Amino acid sequence: MGHEIIGEIEDWAGDDPPLDFYGNQLQLHQRVTWAMAVGCGHCFFCKVNLTQKCESLYKYGHLASGACPTGGFSENCLLVPGTPIFPVGESLADEVICPANCATATVSAALRMIGETHAIDRINAVSDSTVLIMGAGMLGLTAAAQFSSLGARQIMIVDPNISRLELATEFGATHCLATTDCNEIALLAESLTQGRGVDVCLDVSGITSAVESCIAAARIGGCVLLAGSVFPGPLMAIAPEDLVRRMLTIRGLHNYLPTDLEHALRFLEEAHHRYPFGKLVSRSFSLEQIQEAFEYAVERQPVRVAIRP
Repeated sequence: MGHEIIGEIEDWAGDDPPLDFYGNQLQLHQRVTWAMAVGCGHCFFCKVNLTQKCESLYKYGHLASGACPTGGFSENCLLVPGTPIFPVGESLADEVICPANCATATVSAALRMIGETHAIDRINAVSDSTVLIMGAGMLGLTAAAQFSSLGARQIMIVDPNISRLELATEFGATHCLATTDCNEIALLAESLTQGRGVDVCLDVSGITSAVESCIAAARIGGCVLLAGSVFPGPLMAIAPEDLVRRMLTIRGLHNYLPTDLEHALRFLEEAHHRYPFGKLVSRSFSLEQIQEAFEYAVERQPVRVAIRP
């Protein structure tokens, strides 16, 4: 029902203005975005800093909630208590900022997890590294830009869609490969790393063969982060001995924390002039044209389509 959303504050309940994530009073007609997933703050998962897996999680744009609009495909969206709300400056175009509360924040969460895996120094975990990204959609292209901004030396991005790969170099990719063949991917990884393998592998496609390619391409001590497998798929075989001998770290990521959205917004403010995020929205449709928008998306397979009120 539309989970990548921005809006303007039209009204609020009660006499006192609501507060943003930083504790500042929000204003009428202020441009804002907000966290897609809202935790209760007191269950087990919220207490261990996994609010995105809250036992009573509320997610915008995913489930209907009575008569109240909960997503971006409506004229208004009612925000529930506890929603982390972030002000959005006028310097960012709608096309640039709208995916922030899903795609950009998810990538920010992925880089945080990679940093935790490599410990010691989060920035140095990525700086001068060789990275493999499976998938060149919004998540993959955003990941390339964030890795590039942190100083990754070589950024491989793999996707069978050649038109998306043509965009990838504008987002920091140094090597693009249009294939689904695990052997081709492994050969490129070996050739770029003197046979050592890739430091960081990120799958945002959710395709089982892509996950297998990530595991195969990772170097000894490498990190494999999976963020695309959010739908059922075929099972895959993993040899425990291989994981042990290569000392691999495999992590899964689903949704993100409010601080990841904060990082995503800061990244876009700093980097939107360097990377053409606006180009990823191929066309805008009015709310009345939403059926036409879905048909366009299915037929043309663009990275993103925008819906405006």
